[in-house]
Amino acid sequence: MCEIRYVAGAGLQLAVEVLGSGPPLIFGHGLTGNRHFTRLQMESLAGRYQVIIFDQRGHGDSTPVTEPALYNPQLMAGDMAAILDALAVDTAVIGGESMGSAVAVSFALQWPERVEKLLLTAPAFGDNPNAVAPEIALMADAVEALGMDGYLATAKERQLNELGWPPEMVDFMQKMHGSHDGRSFATACRAVMAWTPFADLAELQALTMPTCIVAWDGDPLHPYTLAEQYAAEIPHSRLEKLPSMMDLFVNPGRIGEIYGRFLAKDVE
Repeated sequence: MCEIRYVAGAGLQLAVEVLGSGPPLIFGHGLTGNRHFTRLQMESLAGRYQVIIFDQRGHGDSTPVTEPALYNPQLMAGDMAAILDALAVDTAVIGGESMGSAVAVSFALQWPERVEKLLLTAPAFGDNPNAVAPEIALMADAVEALGMDGYLATAKERQLNELGWPPEMVDFMQKMHGSHDGRSFATACRAVMAWTPFADLAELQALTMPTCIVAWDGDPLHPYTLAEQYAAEIPHSRLEKLPSMMDLFVNPGRIGEIYGRFLAKDVE
């Protein structure tokens, strides 16, 4: 495992790791995720790229955040910029998953000159509220009522017995969610799920860099139709489809494989 370094971003400390060497690539995880999940997805690229992974503000080993207004895609794009500046990186491949996808898009809109290519996994936020926001708010309620340990215990039972998740996926979610400060976790769940970052998805037409989008069917948190809309608006984009969300957890390295093929050639 690489050494963790801490980068200051807007008064916060961001936990960062750098894997491999080569052209820089920075990738931000999704809501309730952490850099360790990003590593599983992207470490195959470390033979060709300097892969920069980090815990988003309020997550993992980064500073807990309990002020809802601080969960803002523009501010969080600034965190990515602060990390690149600290590593003396001018331009990079920029990417993210779900919440991180919105942050990556915000970065690309604010600093297009710093983006070589754009990688977007499972866009969740567009010009309408996310339909799953009330369900995620219940997670926040449970953490506040039961504490993180109590929430994890009840979530595990539901995932195994009601949802029928495979044990390896349940164990993975336990470790990922358990890596966060409880109050920060609850605040992030409510604040991020309220995002509507675009007045109109036509704003994405300004993203002229080569872009790869990865998505899947059957996941209301990350609607495939939204990924299709992203692909329709972003001029030089390619949409890749996974069989299901389960693939993301059972074989997370597939994400790096897809992006590796995309990065190896230009968009047609």
